[in-house]
Amino acid sequence: MIRGGSPPNAGRYLGTTVLTSGTSFTTGSLTNKIFIRVQAGGGAGGGGATAAVSASAGGGGSAGGYAEKTFTVAPSTAYTYAIGAAGAAGAAGANDGLVGGNSTFAVGATTVTAFGGLGGIGMAATTTVTSVLGGASPAISTNGDVNTGGEPGDPGIAFTGLLANSGAGGSSIFGSGGNGRITAGTGAIGVGNGAGGSGGVVLNGSSAVAGGVGLAGIIVVDEYA
Repeated sequence: MIRGGSPPNAGRYLGTTVLTSGTSFTTGSLTNKIFIRVQAGGGAGGGGATAAVSASAGGGGSAGGYAEKTFTVAPSTAYTYAIGAAGAAGAAGANDGLVGGNSTFAVGATTVTAFGGLGGIGMAATTTVTSVLGGASPAISTNGDVNTGGEPGDPGIAFTGLLANSGAGGSSIFGSGGNGRITAGTGAIGVGNGAGGSGGVVLNGSSAVAGGVGLAGIIVVDEYA
């Protein structure tokens, strides 16, 4: 069970629900307030292309945005939400990672939205010092009491045809992004909801690779009487 701070003026704590799928959350029969934490999906890392005696290293994907909010709600009432999908890896080669999905939670006319992390940039094969950007922080979340973007992904750097370092994925509040690589291979996946994937690495003409996928978002709901 994941716990955070209590909402202001709340009564007795009733329980926590962790949402990773679905579209509708129904409050308990005693619930009058909820405190929500909304995490968007993380972006994927960029891929790496190949050519003889060359290297490449993709940038890391950024983490998804995050928001918190306290709502006054009605007992035994359904509220709609969406969980941001994981950012998918682009095809192997100099292809950018894909964006993570937005996570949302709606109460009445107010929808809290956390925006998905951006993908890292793919790199073409090279034998000289070359760099590409990691995914930038997504737009700041909206309609929360707390609104943030996600941590950016790190850049990928190739130093020679034999030496490269891919960008690490951005970390979310739920866990770390994928570690950057210094050996040839597909980018790494992170370890927490909403984190970004790292870039892939090609060394000395090894096979073209994709970046690491991002991780799906999550919504955590604390209920209070």
